[in-house]
Amino acid sequence: MSILDELHFGGRRLPVITASEAAECGLACIAMISRYHGHDVDLNGLRQRYALSLAGASLKSLMEITDKLGFSTRALRVELGALDKVRLPAIVHWDLNHFVVLKSVGRRKLVVHDPALGVRVFSPEEFSKHFTGVVLELARAETFEPVSARMPMKLSMLWSRMTGWWPALAQVLVLSVALQIVTFVAPLQMQLVVDEALASVDRDLLTVIALGFGALVVIQAAIEALRSWALRVFGHLLSFQISGNLVRHLLRLPSDYFEKRHAGDIISRLGSTKPIQDAITQGVVGTVIDGIMACVAAVILFFYSTTLAMIVIAAVLINMALNLALFPRMKQRMEEEILAEAKEQTHLMESVRAATTLKLLGREAVRESGWRNLHADSTNASIAVGKLTISQSLIQSIVTGLQTVIVIYVAGRLILDGQGFSVGMLFSFLSYRQTFTDRANALVNQLMQFRFLRLHLDRLADIVTTPTELSGASSEPAEVRGHVRLKDVSFRYGATDPLVLEDINLEISPGDYVAIHGASGGGKSTLLKLLLGLNQPSDGMIELDGQRATAERWRAWREKVGVVAQDDRLLSGTLADNIGGFDPDLDMQRVVAAAVAAQVHNDIVRMPMQYLTLVGDMGSTLSGGQRQRVLLARALYRQPKILILDEGTANLDEQNEELIADLIDQMPITRIVVAHRPALLRRAKRVYEVGGRRLKEVQYGSGHSPLAAAVAAP
Repeated sequence: MSILDELHFGGRRLPVITASEAAECGLACIAMISRYHGHDVDLNGLRQRYALSLAGASLKSLMEITDKLGFSTRALRVELGALDKVRLPAIVHWDLNHFVVLKSVGRRKLVVHDPALGVRVFSPEEFSKHFTGVVLELARAETFEPVSARMPMKLSMLWSRMTGWWPALAQVLVLSVALQIVTFVAPLQMQLVVDEALASVDRDLLTVIALGFGALVVIQAAIEALRSWALRVFGHLLSFQISGNLVRHLLRLPSDYFEKRHAGDIISRLGSTKPIQDAITQGVVGTVIDGIMACVAAVILFFYSTTLAMIVIAAVLINMALNLALFPRMKQRMEEEILAEAKEQTHLMESVRAATTLKLLGREAVRESGWRNLHADSTNASIAVGKLTISQSLIQSIVTGLQTVIVIYVAGRLILDGQGFSVGMLFSFLSYRQTFTDRANALVNQLMQFRFLRLHLDRLADIVTTPTELSGASSEPAEVRGHVRLKDVSFRYGATDPLVLEDINLEISPGDYVAIHGASGGGKSTLLKLLLGLNQPSDGMIELDGQRATAERWRAWREKVGVVAQDDRLLSGTLADNIGGFDPDLDMQRVVAAAVAAQVHNDIVRMPMQYLTLVGDMGSTLSGGQRQRVLLARALYRQPKILILDEGTANLDEQNEELIADLIDQMPITRIVVAHRPALLRRAKRVYEVGGRRLKEVQYGSGHSPLAAAVAAP
């Protein structure tokens, strides 16, 4: 490593990279510093290489990841006054639960790149309130080699499956060109009236000019109406297909994608399709038309007067330079606005979902105060964007106004000096000048908007570049018998996290009844997620019906599995819809049969609307036990070959639990249950205990385990 490189004379820039997941601030910090030192990486690429769990990253985890990226690291405990001695940029531990990048240290201010909030500037006193004293220095190791791990999103990725939009776009372009041709002819009216009709006192010519241009106005209005309609049709077609492609991809992402993100943030990302849609429907067409019109108008201006044309073009170039100078600050403020709005939306959604909990805790005022603070942050961010927008408009107005004054002055001198420039030509020139200025400024503004699209594309990239769970699945169905085998399977949630399960060997044959027991947090639900393909093993292999578990086999497996999970939800609809899993060909006989088997039919028929009773994810009139039995009925409706219950009877009374346990015991299918209570455990043919990352079989009645006493209880 050269001395120049050490002294940072290479003009490197520290980017701002915001975190998408709730616990990936450390990874975002690594991405920023990696880009600064020459790695071509982004957050999506690092996430694919070094996945983190919901617990986030520890300082040790960050050191392990940066070591793999070719950095030498040094963890330090530093006093505030000694921060100017630290090699920058460095990762700083923040608020005891967060990581940020310290960019620069001055006597009066410290600049921080926060993965949650963007660029922040602190006084030493403010900084000390957040700083925990822990700093991680990073420097290029001798083995450092730049790597490429970027997964950028291209605009074309949004319309990969779109159809029928080329004809709609062609219509818009043709009508736009026709409209602009009419617009270019209109300024000639004033020149013809002043230089021809008035100069020759020809009333008939004046009448002809008026009638001709009057007809032109009607034609222009008709073309404008047709263009507006074509543009609206094109916009709706584009919106429908882009949003459809995005939601289709989103719903097929792995379950851990949703577990690591806030719902409000995901919804906010989907909202980024609107600016992109507007840019394509109006921006692309507008840019093409504005570019053509500006060029044609410029040629016409030079035809009238080279001197005046140069004045007009110089003003447009000045305006363009000022816009480019404001762009970095505008981009930063817009990103802060988007992030602030996402945080506010997430907080509000959580508050609505937890309304009952907040009432029970008596914390409505506290939650309201938290929302008000976030709303204030969002409002302030919007005001900051507004200030820059106003400044931009002010500068543009001043430049354009001065341009008009200078043009009229110079044109007046040309007329007075008798240099072949008439009053009618002045009126026409001013019209074409206005057209050129408007088109050129619109073109500059639109090009700047296209650059701002990178903000929205980067937000959508978190969705689009994440591989779908069954991206390699084929359309050929695989036969499912209900046989599953785990061979030396280990699992960890993050690349640097400790193992949750280790060397698990388990074989379940068709028709087996297996129960899994263990302490809370021991890995039982994780094991079930492995058996459902929701999590993939870190090591080892899973076989389904004697074949290695592939995407298509997991798809076929889930088609034949009935599941009641701990976090299952009812969806908005009727009880019949929910029990039938919103089957398009709902079979009411099967719905009733499943409800009878789940011991919930009698409860349903006592309701006024019976099976048409409306329920939803936010709540209903169902009790906890009724809701769990409805979920069990939903699993049974599928007529599964494998039934998996994760504490599927935990909310039931003893009588109903015994009835359902008898039903499950008599079913001639593969059954896998996680349970703590004896009703299910004592009926299982094999019982396993999960603990200490291991899985071991427990013999019923052996008396060597607390489980034996539990299942033997009357």
